[in-house]
Amino acid sequence: MRRLRSLSTRLIVYWIAGSLITFFILPPILNLLMSALALFEPATNLESWTTRRARMIVADALRQDADGAKFIAMTDDLRSYAAANPAFRYAALEIGTNTPLRGSSHELAPFFQRLEGFDMHAAAFHLESDPNLDARGFERTMHTPIGRAKIIVYGSQFHWDDVFYQIYASFSAFNMVSYGLSAGALSLIALVVVRRGLAPLRAVAAKVSQIDVNSLRQRIPADDLPMELSPFIDAVNTALRRVDDGVARQKRFTANSAHELRTPITVLTTRVEKLAATPLKLDIQRDVRRIHTIVEQLLVLAQISEKPETAAAPNPLDLVEALVAIVADLAPVALDNHRCLELEAPSGPIYIRAYRWAIESVVDNLIENAIRAEPENGVVLVRATAGATIEVIDHGPGIAPAERGMIFEPFWRGGDDTPGTGLGLSIARELAEKMQGSIAVEETPGGGATFLVRFPPCEAVSASEPL
Repeated sequence: MRRLRSLSTRLIVYWIAGSLITFFILPPILNLLMSALALFEPATNLESWTTRRARMIVADALRQDADGAKFIAMTDDLRSYAAANPAFRYAALEIGTNTPLRGSSHELAPFFQRLEGFDMHAAAFHLESDPNLDARGFERTMHTPIGRAKIIVYGSQFHWDDVFYQIYASFSAFNMVSYGLSAGALSLIALVVVRRGLAPLRAVAAKVSQIDVNSLRQRIPADDLPMELSPFIDAVNTALRRVDDGVARQKRFTANSAHELRTPITVLTTRVEKLAATPLKLDIQRDVRRIHTIVEQLLVLAQISEKPETAAAPNPLDLVEALVAIVADLAPVALDNHRCLELEAPSGPIYIRAYRWAIESVVDNLIENAIRAEPENGVVLVRATAGATIEVIDHGPGIAPAERGMIFEPFWRGGDDTPGTGLGLSIARELAEKMQGSIAVEETPGGGATFLVRFPPCEAVSASEPL
């Protein structure tokens, strides 16, 4: 059986199972124990337990012949019960006249025939003439197969199967209706209580769902939560603290490693520049640039998470002026690879709120990818629009529609023969989103890939705004 996952459903099911035992089974068991230990009044003992079963057997034995005469038939149940209880006696009386029915005990009937002027519906008794002081009898007006009648029983002995009969008899229609109403009401209350009690936990779950690798320093407050949830919240906060410490160590290692690599790469670049102009020099320069790109990407990964926490909010930046500088720096790289690099931009400025280093990292990555994809002697176009959108357009093989959702994942390269580390586009997307921007890729008309980076435009910096 599949385990119930809902706490509300589980609580209701457990409550119903427990209340069934408490409502129907536990009372007969407790009454049995208290009767055996004589904790009730002296009139109640173990033999008192037998009277209910005896009355039902006698009531079911009432019959009516063709002439309308009523009598007690010797049914199989009555015969078996009388055999198991040698001192058992029974009688049945007509309602109103107190006339004994045929088959009634002549010893019991006369006592109740003399009761005139009132209708006694139920009474426990003991015959003073009986030397067995534990013997008990009971008289009760009951509904029988032939109508209402007074049923009288006496002298039954206690047997252990009487316990099971009492438990079975407790599942009466009245008890079932009473239990059903109370169970329904209490189940509804339990459902409301559980839902209201778990409302703080749902609020905590919503807060936890917003935590990512860039917000691991957040902690879950436990002030307004039930004390039963405190161990869980403490464990979650402890786990967040461990993960935060681990991520911080990795970031420091990445940043420190990249910084340490910058110096030997700079020295290597200087020495390569002094070499004679040969095809081998161009190959070495291309490899050095690739190493330099990897190191810069590692530094940017560290800056993505560190700078927004330590630096002030970015001031308005002229996107056109930044693109002019970036294209000017990368134009020689394009020429070395037998490609051209062009810029289309409005004559006036386009302002966005962004870090210059972040814009340089995003556009550098896109242009370098476009240079590699562009066919030899082709033109990579960088375009800026008045809506603060940057377009980097190449005319290479393009990107298959099925892969456009994966190219921004870290370390995705599309194949083992694809150059690069697979970090550039991932870094570009994360930086764009950090500055409330977005990045997407479309197909270039005629073939190729067009990367679009969109930022919300802003007004130019005012004289009173700090730079």
